[in-house]
Amino acid sequence: MKKLNIILISTIIALLAGCSSAPTLGDQMVDRGKNLIKEGNTELEQGSILVEQGKAKIERGNRMIEDGKQIDAN
Repeated sequence: MKKLNIILISTIIALLAGCSSAPTLGDQMVDRGKNLIKEGNTELEQGSILVEQGKAKIERGNRMIEDGKQIDAN
């Protein structure tokens, strides 16, 4: 019975030690990939906002030019 308890305790310790080990290289790569995807999506969202702001500025500039041309022509 004592031998069975030792084997059981050893098995539990081995299982717990396996759960607390450092992440593998593969795990680290997967995490890095997820982070890159998240960061990339954020960059796309921010870039889209800047593009829309740029388009609005271009339209405003074109209107100002047209207004200036009409004033200048009169």
